[in-house]
Amino acid sequence: MKKVMLFFASGVYCFYEVSSFTGITATANKRIKSSKHLSTAEKFKYFPKNRITRSRTSLEMVFTAPESIVEQVSTQDFIDKLLDDCLLTRAKQPIMVQFIPSSRYIWKRWKGTVFSDTWKSCVRHVIVSTIVFLISKLYPESTRFIFSKFHVLWAQLLSVTTFTLTFFVNQSYNVFKTCINTCRIVQGRLNDVIMSLAGSAERNDDPNNDSSQFTPQSKNIMLVVSRYIRLFNILYYASLTRSHRPLLTPLAMRRMVSRGLITQNEYDLLMEPSIPATQRHNIVLMWMYRVSIEGREAGHVNVPYRSTISKFQDIRAKSASIESLLRARMPFAYVHIVQVLVDTILWTYPLMALSEGMNLSFHLTLVGSAVLTASYQGLFDLAKQFLDPFHNENFWNGEDSLVVETLIAETNAGSMRWINCLNTMPMAYQSLKTGKLDEHILPVHGFSKEDADAKDEMLRIRKQEEKETELNAVAAAVSNSVFNEDKIIIQQYIEEEVAKELEAVQEEFETTKNILNAPPASDFVPGVDDKNSTEPYDFGDDMKEEKLEKFMDKMEEEFEETKEMIEGKTSKRS
Repeated sequence: MKKVMLFFASGVYCFYEVSSFTGITATANKRIKSSKHLSTAEKFKYFPKNRITRSRTSLEMVFTAPESIVEQVSTQDFIDKLLDDCLLTRAKQPIMVQFIPSSRYIWKRWKGTVFSDTWKSCVRHVIVSTIVFLISKLYPESTRFIFSKFHVLWAQLLSVTTFTLTFFVNQSYNVFKTCINTCRIVQGRLNDVIMSLAGSAERNDDPNNDSSQFTPQSKNIMLVVSRYIRLFNILYYASLTRSHRPLLTPLAMRRMVSRGLITQNEYDLLMEPSIPATQRHNIVLMWMYRVSIEGREAGHVNVPYRSTISKFQDIRAKSASIESLLRARMPFAYVHIVQVLVDTILWTYPLMALSEGMNLSFHLTLVGSAVLTASYQGLFDLAKQFLDPFHNENFWNGEDSLVVETLIAETNAGSMRWINCLNTMPMAYQSLKTGKLDEHILPVHGFSKEDADAKDEMLRIRKQEEKETELNAVAAAVSNSVFNEDKIIIQQYIEEEVAKELEAVQEEFETTKNILNAPPASDFVPGVDDKNSTEPYDFGDDMKEEKLEKFMDKMEEEFEETKEMIEGKTSKRS
């Protein structure tokens, strides 16, 4: 039996060696293969120290480019990709992993779960439990005598660990929630700044219709503040996260000048040695502040003075609070004692089972160790992930961290949203001054259903008559023409008109479907507002579920009926 135990121990040692090497190799290969599908920021997280190295025996090639040039080109390409992600106004994916709150959906998932994070720990503890099981079978009396009454101590320690761990998870989740809520507050205050400017900017009435537009001077001021908001956003998150930290390097700052994000004068001011690199966003914040105040003094924007000061002070305070939160997220002694308690409970579980006199079976050893490890180690790993909301540390895979690119893209969109919303006012200032607003005053409860149906029917008949008149004129021209080429051209015109009508119906149907299937509280409608985007919106695994199925079924039936009606009219006219 001793030989069997020695053989088993040597086998376990070989398993550890092979599995550790295989795990490292598999992880590297997996990251390399999946790097094509990762954003630039995620690649930097996975390969933070990736450099091209030469072995001592390698020879210098005759036509090899200098290493400094190669490094500069590759680094500049990386920075360009990172800047491309930071200049988006449409997020590629939600800010965090989305899910369907059903037991079936949750149990089917592997990525981003405690099982994917703790399976290696489960294997280790199962192996240790197996060894204890074999030793107990080899020396049953001695082991039970040595560990007698140990289960009493283990039960008391389990109670302390359970209470401490659950409280620790709650405190860690508070850090995570505070971080994301503060990011949203900063985002909202930046939107408030440009919204206040847009609402109080100087305007001119359009003499051709009852509307008004921004004056060139006021719009230019808002465009400058809008650019500063986007620049502040980039520099701020570059100071908070490792994934975007390369944007603070001198090469990245010079590249921003070339890419049109900042001017040469702004670059010189940002690179002043008196301001730390991680605090450059505060310079941009002060630029926004002065542009708003001086624009008010110039009379181009009438933004309230006190509220403007309050908004910028709030941005300063909230942005600094996230920095303080990440630097003082949790005392180390607290994390250390929780780690000790969890490890003690998990490693001594087989000794407790042996001490209590349980009829320890091999299957009970495997199941008990795996379930306990997945529960306690999973909760502890989850708490540590809450303490790293931006995935600045490499102890976990970052599958459910906050997506910084989404936060930046949402703020970028907000920097122009309020200007575009009020670019044209549906009523002129003169109409408001004279009170001539009769056409803008509508019934409180709207028009009745009968009146609306009658109005829609009259509009439909009028459009149909206009279309019929136009097509009849074209048909008469075809019948009176003696030239085949003219008939072919006119026939092509009819087919093109019908194709445009079908295309309009198809586009309206697709737009309706995309709006209904858009994620709740979405910043934009994927498939409608991002048509020019080169990459589709990532809903997440199995999140493209159909909503309002009855409404969608009815819409499909109406679409098919409209399509058949248009095609039927086309065949008759042909």
